[in-house]
This record gives sequence, structure tokens and C-alpha cells, in this order.
Amino acid sequence: MNEKYIRLLIAISSIAVLGLIVIQVYWVRNSFALREQQFSINVNRALTEVVRLMEEKEMMDINMNSGMAISSDSENAIVINHGSQEVSIGSISGESALKDSSFQAQLQEPGVDHSQILEQSGLLDDIMGGLMDLEIYRNIADRIDTSFVDSLIQEELEKRGIRANLVAGVFNKFGKTEVLYGEAKMYENSLKESYKVLLFPNDPLQDTNYLRVYFPHQKNYLISQMWAMLAVSGLLLLVIMFLFSYSIGTIYKQKKLSDIKNDFINNMTHELKTPIATISLACEALNDPDMMRNEKGMSTYVNMIGEENKRLGLLVEKVLRTAIFEQGEMQLQVNRINLHEVIQNVIRNISIQVTGKKGRIVTRLEAKDPVIYGDHLHLSNVVYNLIDNAIKYCQDSPIVEITTRDETNGIAVAFRDNGIGISRENQARIFEKLYRIPTGNVHNVKGFGLGLSYVKGVIEKHGGRVEVESELKKGSTFTIHLQHEHEKVN
Repeated sequence: MNEKYIRLLIAISSIAVLGLIVIQVYWVRNSFALREQQFSINVNRALTEVVRLMEEKEMMDINMNSGMAISSDSENAIVINHGSQEVSIGSISGESALKDSSFQAQLQEPGVDHSQILEQSGLLDDIMGGLMDLEIYRNIADRIDTSFVDSLIQEELEKRGIRANLVAGVFNKFGKTEVLYGEAKMYENSLKESYKVLLFPNDPLQDTNYLRVYFPHQKNYLISQMWAMLAVSGLLLLVIMFLFSYSIGTIYKQKKLSDIKNDFINNMTHELKTPIATISLACEALNDPDMMRNEKGMSTYVNMIGEENKRLGLLVEKVLRTAIFEQGEMQLQVNRINLHEVIQNVIRNISIQVTGKKGRIVTRLEAKDPVIYGDHLHLSNVVYNLIDNAIKYCQDSPIVEITTRDETNGIAVAFRDNGIGISRENQARIFEKLYRIPTGNVHNVKGFGLGLSYVKGVIEKHGGRVEVESELKKGSTFTIHLQHEHEKVN
């Protein structure tokens, strides 16, 4: 996959995801603003209704004439006592009626209903108007029953679906506090800037007072009302982010797999071409009539063909072996084997390769109990791969140290080399199939990236583990840990 194409795809995906996130945030903010606006409308409507009901209650209290007594004074004027207030009819209106002797006689009759007589005469409206005038000139704090107002506000808000905590108070037009009760004292300054409605708007020549309501946790309340929408929005954002991350990860993984595949094909092609070319040249040489008479030369070319053919077989076997192992079809032939003997046999077979590079293999086989139960063939291949890697990845004369030591119920075998080493970031990936440490355009070390993945798979099949310690330019140490007896791992 082209690097430029990947970057373009990531850029487009990033812009799309960013756009979706912006849309989500805008949608949430807009929804919150609309809900806040509707909240304000409902609160104002509720407060308007509260004021109307307060006025109705005040009128009902007056109309009930609670505590009202009607009498006449020394000047034959009607005197009405209402609570602590006293009203003289003569000072209001209806004086012509009061001068009527028959009307006064009716009022002075014992057991007469004064209210009925006043209503029939048309003076009751004047009396009630006078009482109303007295009522509106009372102090605003005396006109308001705080518990009634508080319950009334709660009731009207609940009718409109609002159940938020609130505080209320009364302030005049200059912002001076007139009535505060309950927790409202803690929010006095906030109340001065909160929702308000004019109290008793029908009072003539009355000082302007406002009923104010403040919601200390309004934003939290509105957010709590939007939890379902916020949860869906948050979940959608998480899904978008996950899909974006997964897509980017998949793209990079596909790119790495593509690079590994191409690298494998290139290495495989190179490894196969070399012996094929050698065999082809040897066959051409054998076809020369003069070669038929040269037995020594003929034997050399025949041996060359045999060695290269063997090399081809090993390459194909390595690939097939790894494929079988990956498919889970590899079956271990478990027998009692001596690891020291396995190591020594592999060293004998690979010694020519080490000598050709002017290197040496040093062994310190110190384990007292080297016998384990395992597959002789696969464990031999493991030892061979580790020694072969130590030789291949050494720029100077290779020195390989092989040591064994006893462990609890098992044995540890360490392979230490003086090679180029492995960086920390590559150590976690060297056991992946087809993975090879990047070397740029330098391909002086041949291989398919199959050896270490095979080593790890075989050791784990035996119930063991592989460890690596390495430092660049100072060499590496691979250690395998095996149990004397183990259960076969499928």
C-alpha cells in the first residue's frame, strides 16, 4: 500500500471524524440552549400565575370580611373595624345615604344584618374599596405569606414539569431586599439577577416590588434532564473514535503485512535463485564433452549440485514447517532426550559454517540433569536456528557461548553472541512471523523472518518460554526454559 495513499486516507478520515465531533458538540450545545430557553419561559409563566393567584387570595381574604365590625359614631357616620384598621363611611362616599333617617334607623335596629343593608344601599362596594386601599398601603412583608407563596411557586413549577430546587425573595425596584426566607439569605446577590415578576401589578400608586426566584443548580438540573441525549451523544462519539482508531490501526497493520510479504518474497526469491543458478551452471558444465573425461571435475560439479539441492530442500522445508506450525497441525513426537547431546550434535553439523567465518562455539554445559521429555527433531531445529542467527548477525568473527543450568523441575539453555544486537523497540517483535529487523536497503543478512517465530512456537508447545536480552553493538542472549516433564500444549 502506497505511503502517500495512506497519509491521504488518514487525513480524510481525521477531517471526517473532527467534523462529526464538531457537529455533535454543536448539537448538544444547541439542545442545551433550547432547553434553557424553554425553562426560562416556563418559569416566567409560573411566576405570572403565582402573582395572579396571590392577588386572588388577597381579594378573597378581604371579601370574607374576616373580623369586620360595623357601627356608627357620634356624628352618625358608619364605622367599620377590620383587624387593626378602622374605616369611616362618611369619609369615603355615600354621605347622602347616611343622611337618610330611614337608612340610619335600619342600621340601628337590633339584630339587623348590616352587611346586607349596606349591599342593598350600594355602599358595600365603597366600604370594600376602602378596605382595599388600607390593604395595599400595608407593608409588603405583611401582605405576603411566605409559606403560601413558596408552596404556590413549587406547585406552578411542577405543573410545567420543573422540579428543581429554588429560593425566593421580594425586592423593591432599587434592588433592596424586602422579604427573604429560608436558604434565600445565602443567595441574596444571585437573587437580584434572577427571574422576576412584578408583585400586585393592579395596586394604584404602590411602590414597585418584585418576586424573584433563583435556581442554585439550574445548569446541573438541565443537564440531568438531558442525560439520555448526552449518553447517546457520548456513546456515539466513543463509537466514532473507536472506529477511527480501529481503521487507522488496520490500515497500518495492512501496510506492515504488505511490507513483510514483499520482503519475504524478495528474500525467498533471492535465496532460491542462488542455488538454482549454481545448479544451472553446474549442469551446463557437465554437458561439456571435455568434462566427461575429467572425473575429478565431474565429481566436483555433481557434489555442488547435491549441496545446492540440499540447500533448496532445507529452504522449502523451513517454509513448509512454519506453515504447518501456524495451522496447528504440528504434532510433537515426545521422547526422553538429552539436551546436551542435542546441542553437541547441532554444533558438529554447523561447525563448518562457523569455521568458514573464523569463529568458534564455546560450551559450558553445567546442568546436572539435562534429560527432558520432548521432540528431538524440533528441539534440534531450535538449537540450530539460534546458533545460525548468532553467526549470521555478527559482523566480525562470531563467538557463540552456549551454557546450561539446572532450574526447579527444568533446565535453562542460554545462547550468547557478540553480534550486532537488537534495539529495545524491536525486541518485542522479533518473535513475530515474517518479521525482520529493518536494515534499510542493506540485505547482507539473508532470511525469511521465520526462525525465531518457529523457535518460540516449538518451545511453547513444550510448555516452556523464550527470553531475550540484547543491546545494540554488544550482542544478544537468548535463553530457553524447559521442564523435565510437561503436558503437551495444543
